[in-house]
Amino acid sequence: MAERILKFSDAIKEATDQMLAEDKRVYVLGLGVPQGAGGTTNGLHEKYPGRVLDTPTSEASLTGLAVGSAIAGLRPIVHHDRVEFSLLAADQMFTQAAKWNYMFGGGNPVPITIRIVVGRQWGNGPQHSQALYSMFGAVRGLKVVIPSTPYMAKGLLIAAAREPNPVIILEPRWLYGTKQDVPTEMYEVPLSKAKVVRKGKDITVVAYGDGLVSSLEALDIIGSKASVELIDVVSINPLDIATIRKSVAKTGRLLCVDTTSEAFGIGSEVIAGVMKTQTLKVKPVSLACPNVPCPTSTSLTEFWYPTKVDIANKVLSMLKKGGVKQKLSFEELHLAPSLTLK
Repeated sequence: MAERILKFSDAIKEATDQMLAEDKRVYVLGLGVPQGAGGTTNGLHEKYPGRVLDTPTSEASLTGLAVGSAIAGLRPIVHHDRVEFSLLAADQMFTQAAKWNYMFGGGNPVPITIRIVVGRQWGNGPQHSQALYSMFGAVRGLKVVIPSTPYMAKGLLIAAAREPNPVIILEPRWLYGTKQDVPTEMYEVPLSKAKVVRKGKDITVVAYGDGLVSSLEALDIIGSKASVELIDVVSINPLDIATIRKSVAKTGRLLCVDTTSEAFGIGSEVIAGVMKTQTLKVKPVSLACPNVPCPTSTSLTEFWYPTKVDIANKVLSMLKKGGVKQKLSFEELHLAPSLTLK
């Protein structure tokens, strides 16, 4: 079958389109959604009149409306273009949607999907480059996933829109231009399962989102120097620590790649979960961003995020092998990737 290459943003749009067509209970709302929401809802306002809705600038109100409609039996897909602004709806997400079914003894689902755009973007600085993964991952009652590829973006959104429980999808904006072969038909990616992306025997590398893409590029740099098992976390709530433990039991080494600060991060949680039950050949490492806000200046941000060269050299260092010297271009350091993933 011939490949059909889609961008990350187009894969989200296709999943949304197919869910709107499949289930009349599904509707979409958010600021700027009829205007395209970064290319993820282009044309859907005209195709589904009355079901793709623009809203006033009130994150609390629009999310509260969606939560109430989900309790009443609809299946809203909410879009928040910046994670910082989504926090204005923290009560609706963390206290209402997440706890409703539990408080009423089960049998009271809240089938809401909340898409939140997170992470790096050139020039957005301290206030608009946050990801806040640990904040969402700590909320009981929510399922929280991070798509890392176009294939996964489509499959996770379809799974989330069919799920009876509230799901938060944290979408790295940095990946919207990446491309991949994406099937036309509808399919689901499991919401609570990590994925072994590459098999290996020397070291386990655990990553997610844009860090997963950088890790894939690092494997190309490493080549035959090391046999790397690469795991995509996919879900941070719940965290599939069993899959990671199984890999580390084989390799005896663990490197976690975080594209946000290390403190209270996903990598720290993964390492804690592994070390509770296992002894490693070398100390586990979390390769993460500094514990300071992301700067705005490009002369500073090139030292903030772990690069593919950083990841490759850390892998080789943990295996006591010589590193690589590769200077990255301005485009590689500062512009969102548009590469085609296998």
